[in-house]
Amino acid sequence: MPSRNIAVQREVYEALKKEKRAGESFTGLFVRLLNQRGTIEEVRGTWGEGGAEDLRRLARIRKFAEGSSR
Repeated sequence: MPSRNIAVQREVYEALKKEKRAGESFTGLFVRLLNQRGTIEEVRGTWGEGGAEDLRRLARIRKFAEGSSR
């Protein structure tokens, strides 16, 4: 199967690496994440204190991604 390389900031790479399960490839991670559907309303209130930092990190990643796609 052909492959492609993508460049991401180290912060994005580290966040993705933390999401990766044992034995899971990055391709597997991307497929799993892309197949997860839901809205913020569905998960509101399900995170503890660590969730606030996760949301800030996600906001920074999204901001970077939006700037990179232009």
